[in-house]
Amino acid sequence: MTGFGISEYKDAKRTLRVELRSVNNRFLKIDSRLPDALQAFECKIEKSIREKINRGTVLVSVNYQSLLQESEYVLNCARLKEYYRLLSDVKKEIGSREKISVNTLTMLPGVLQKNKNNDEDANALLSICVSLVDDALTKMLHMREIEGRHLEEEIEQRKTGILVMLDKIEVRSPVVVQEYSKRLQSRVASLLAGTNLELTDSNLCREIALFADRCDISEEISRLKSHLYQLQETIRLNEPVGRKLDFLVQEMFRETNTMCSKANDSIMLRDLVEVKTEIEKIREQIFNIE
Repeated sequence: MTGFGISEYKDAKRTLRVELRSVNNRFLKIDSRLPDALQAFECKIEKSIREKINRGTVLVSVNYQSLLQESEYVLNCARLKEYYRLLSDVKKEIGSREKISVNTLTMLPGVLQKNKNNDEDANALLSICVSLVDDALTKMLHMREIEGRHLEEEIEQRKTGILVMLDKIEVRSPVVVQEYSKRLQSRVASLLAGTNLELTDSNLCREIALFADRCDISEEISRLKSHLYQLQETIRLNEPVGRKLDFLVQEMFRETNTMCSKANDSIMLRDLVEVKTEIEKIREQIFNIE
């Protein structure tokens, strides 16, 4: 289901902007585009999204700009001087004339240290980002809810249309058997004309009964109607129903395909093809439902 949400924050130290976009997907996929300062917190940032969304591709875009110019590392001058003093003493003791390189000193443990302010800023930045994600997510879910109501109305209309067509098919079904009976009797009479052969009524009745049994789709119609009513009830549930709807639509296709294989009538087949078309349109919309 499609949706969009945006949230922004600004203070004396930083500006932060979070955008969430969602598009259709049968499964949940989160694509996060985070600044370097937040890369290590990807799972924490995505947590609230995974808790509230079950299907769809969600694009998380975070734009961050620091308004302060702070170095990532600081030089521990006291430790550097201590290293220099110790190395100078060792040089005197062993009589070495080798120069002590500043580059060498900076590579010694504890001379270059990570700026503690950066760690504090990273935690503060994470807290702000998570809050912005929650706010943008609320806006995006509201948009998805509005779209969901429109989808519910459209699916309801298509369900009603299918039920009307099923009623027509149900009325047509016994007529097909009657027409077959007339055609069979007429054909048999034509074939036996001018001969001494006779076909008893019992034989005709048995053939007509077999045809009626092969063409009987009353059970399939009943099950398909039941699936349609379940579809309506499921859509109205206040919980994720996308996967259940997928299953119901698959069952609707199965019942319709069975009826198509049994129907021995061009008018019924035409209506059944229309039913399948409407079910396909419902399935396309269900891909949008969480």
